[in-house]
Amino acid sequence: MRANLTKMITLGRENGARIVLAGMLIPPNYGDDYANDFAAVFPELAAEYDAPLIPFFMEGVALDPGKMQRDGIHPNTEAQPILMETVWATLEPELMQQAVAVSSR
Repeated sequence: MRANLTKMITLGRENGARIVLAGMLIPPNYGDDYANDFAAVFPELAAEYDAPLIPFFMEGVALDPGKMQRDGIHPNTEAQPILMETVWATLEPELMQQAVAVSSR
């Protein structure tokens, strides 16, 4: 996973994209060691590539059965506004910073 994310970050940046990482957690049935290692990848890559980080994309959604599809893994329609707010909290300052940089040229 780390190698795939690294490749996506690298390719994105090579093509002029600004990167925002969206952190994810996995269910605890994978075991503490694996779950902790998995979760650590996102902040480590954010630090390594100086990229903004959404700490946990599914915040406010993942543990609410009313916001999840029957599979218990994927968010449903009701979850979308919450996910948008979670992303927007990190994305908006990045877009504002970019707008200021562009307007000062």
